Amino acid sequence: MNSRRWNNITKIIVISILSILGVLFLVTFRVMIPPTIVALLLAFILGYPVNWIQRRTGWPRGLTVAALYVVLLIFLAITPALFISRGLTVIDSLQTALLGLVESLQDLSQTSTIGGIRIPLDNLMQDAGGLLANIIGAIANPLTLARGVTTGLLTVVYVSVLSFWLVKDFYKLQRVIFEQVPIDFQEDVRRLGQDLGDIWHAFMRGQIVLAIVVGTATWLALRLVGMPNAGGLALLAGAMEFLPSVGPGFSATIGVAVALFSQSTWSWLPLSGISFAIVVLILYTLQMQWETIYLIPRLVGRRVQLHPAVTFMGIISGAIVFGVLGVLLATPVIASARVILSYVYRKLLDIEPFEPEATVQSAVRIRGLVAGRKIEAVVFDLDGTLAELDLSLVDTIADKTYWIDPIVPESKRKMGVQRTMAAIEGIIHFIISQMRRFQLGKQQEKLCPFFNALRGYAPAEQMQPRSDSIDVLHDLRSEYQLALISTRSRKAVENFLHRAGFNNEIFGSVVTEEDVRNLLPHSEGLLLAAEQLNLQPSSLLIVSDTDVNLRSGRAAEMATAGILGGLGQEHNLNNADILLPSLQELRNYL
Repeated sequence: MNSRRWNNITKIIVISILSILGVLFLVTFRVMIPPTIVALLLAFILGYPVNWIQRRTGWPRGLTVAALYVVLLIFLAITPALFISRGLTVIDSLQTALLGLVESLQDLSQTSTIGGIRIPLDNLMQDAGGLLANIIGAIANPLTLARGVTTGLLTVVYVSVLSFWLVKDFYKLQRVIFEQVPIDFQEDVRRLGQDLGDIWHAFMRGQIVLAIVVGTATWLALRLVGMPNAGGLALLAGAMEFLPSVGPGFSATIGVAVALFSQSTWSWLPLSGISFAIVVLILYTLQMQWETIYLIPRLVGRRVQLHPAVTFMGIISGAIVFGVLGVLLATPVIASARVILSYVYRKLLDIEPFEPEATVQSAVRIRGLVAGRKIEAVVFDLDGTLAELDLSLVDTIADKTYWIDPIVPESKRKMGVQRTMAAIEGIIHFIISQMRRFQLGKQQEKLCPFFNALRGYAPAEQMQPRSDSIDVLHDLRSEYQLALISTRSRKAVENFLHRAGFNNEIFGSVVTEEDVRNLLPHSEGLLLAAEQLNLQPSSLLIVSDTDVNLRSGRAAEMATAGILGGLGQEHNLNNADILLPSLQELRNYL
C-alpha cells in the first residue's frame, strides 16, 4: 500500500513549521555560529594538504587527516619556542611605533596658510591621532581573532572535532547532498557548487599566497631604504591583504605616516621627515600597482573580482554586524551571493543560467552523472576489475587453518584473508616503487611471484578476462572514452589484451608500470591518464575492486565505482560513489 501524498496546504504548513523551528534553533544556539564557521573554514583549508598527501601516498583519508592533525599539534607545541618570541618582539615594536605616531600627531600644533586662509591643524591632527589610536587598538594584536574564537576549552574542542570529521567525510557528505537532489536538478547543483567552490578556492588560496608575497616584498622594499621596524610593517601589510581594496591602502597610510616621523637607518641614504615619507609612498604605490596588475589576476583570479565600492561596503558592514569574521569573509560571501542571485535571476527569466561547458571531443556523448559529476571517460583497474584474480592463497591459508574452524568458520577466514590482501596491496606497490627507484630490478623480479600471490595477481601468461568484460567495454566505448591502468609491465598488459580479444583501439590511454614513478594508490598514473585523454580529472570515473585504488581517484577528484567480485567486499567499498555487483551493472548504470 502506497503512502498517501500530502496536499499543498499540508506541505505549506510543514515548511512553515520547519522554517520557524529553524529560526528558533539559530537564535537559541547563535553563540555557536562563529565557531561553526571557523570549523568550516579550517576544514576547507585543511582539505588542500589532505588531498595533496593522499594523491602522493594513497593513504586512507582518515589516517591522512589524523596524521595531519598530529603534525599540526606538534607544530603548535614547538611554535612558542621557535617563533612566538620573535613574533611578539616584532609586534611589540610595531605597536610602539604606532603609539609613537599617535603621540606625534596629537602633539603636533601648527597652522598652515592656504590662499591667505589660516587653517589650524592641531585639532585636525589630534582627531586623526585619536582615530588612529582606536584603529590600532583593534588591529595591533593579531591574536585577537584567535582569542575571540577560542574563548574556552569547549570551543577549541568543538572546532577541532567538527573540522576533523568534515575533512575526513567530505566525499561522503558531498555524495549524500547530491543524492537528496532530484535528478533533474543535479546538473544545476553541480554547476552552482562548482562556481561557488571556484570562488572560495580562489579567495582562500589566493589571499594566503598574496599575503605572504606582499608581506615579503614589503619587508624587502622597506629594508632597502632603511625603514625602521620594516618587519612589523611587512607583517601589517600581509595581514591587511585579507581586506581587499581597503587593507593595502590602510597599511600604506600607516607606513607613510611612520616614515614621516622617522629617518632612514642607512648612513648612505640621509632621508628623514617628508623626503623619507615620499620615498616610502613611492615604494607602496609601486607595490600596489604590481599587486593590482600582476599578483591579483594571477593569484586570486577573475571570479572574486568585485567593484571596490561593493567590497568596501561589504567589509564595513561585515565589521559592524559580525566583527572580525565579517571582515575576513565579506568578499567571498558577496561574490557567492552574486553567483546565486545571478542563477535565480536567469532561472526566473528562463535564461540559461550557466555558460556552456567546452568539451574536448564533441563525439563523446555525456550521458552518465556520478556524484554530481558529468562522466566523460572511464578508467579501469586491470586485475580484479577486467581480469580474474588468482585467489589460491586464500584457499591455501583457509585449508591450513582448519583447526580453528569451530571458532572461525572457513567463510570468515577466507573473508579475513581477502581483507588483509586488499589492505596490504598499497604497501606492496610502495615497496615495488622504491625498488624500481633504487634500480633493484633483479631483486624485484625474484620477489614478483611472492608479491603477485599476496595481491591475488595471476601469472601474466594465465590471466583471464572477467565475464562480459569485452562486451561491456565495447558498449561503453560508444559513449565514453576508456582508459586502463595497471601496476603490471606494459608487455604483460599488451599480451593479456591480445589474448583476451580486446580491440587495440578500445582504450584511449593505457598506463602501466613503466609510465610512472609511483604505482597505485599514488595518483600519478590516474592524472597521467586524464592528461592523455585531454580531460579534467573531475570528469573521469575510476572503476576498481579495492578501496586502495579508489581513494587515489578520490584524491584526484575523480568519481569512483567499486566492483564486487575481486578482493573488495561491500563493507570496505562503501566509500565509493557507486557500488555495483558486476561490470554489467556498470554498463546499465551509465
